[in-house]
Amino acid sequence: MRLFLAIDIPDAIQDQVSELVCPELEQVRWISCQQLHITLVFIGEQPQHRLDEIIEATAETNFEPFPLKLSKIGHFKSGIIWLGVEESEPLKRLQKSLSHKIRSLGIELEQRKFIPHLTLGRCKQLTPEILSKVSTQGLGFETGFNVEAFQLKSSILKANGAEYVTEGEFLPD
Repeated sequence: MRLFLAIDIPDAIQDQVSELVCPELEQVRWISCQQLHITLVFIGEQPQHRLDEIIEATAETNFEPFPLKLSKIGHFKSGIIWLGVEESEPLKRLQKSLSHKIRSLGIELEQRKFIPHLTLGRCKQLTPEILSKVSTQGLGFETGFNVEAFQLKSSILKANGAEYVTEGEFLPD
């Protein structure tokens, strides 16, 4: 099973973020609002029997609720269009702590830098026109919410995109 740790986006914020979608850009495969999340740690493919061990280690993570601000649309060279997460020390601490817990189980993690974001859509070929339209749509957009939980999710890849299942939810102390 493909696993990752993430912060789900509250319904009210999902509604706000949905206003950034440009349905007329048919080349972009937009993410459904219910699937919006901020990935903290991508664990990757793991055998089913490790699930309880991962949940147990993750449950030991201490954190206090903290605010997050979302703003600025950007993109990765891979074709992902994203909404940025403003710098947050509590978010960095949570991400580092979770990475440490997962590595302590002997699970290898990607070495890439943590860049918190919400994936809005994917496009095989991002053109200047697409980027301009998306950037214009997001001008001045800013919102925020308090992080009061994070989740362990499994991901099932399907032809029309990934389907996520919450395997565990973790609350602050």
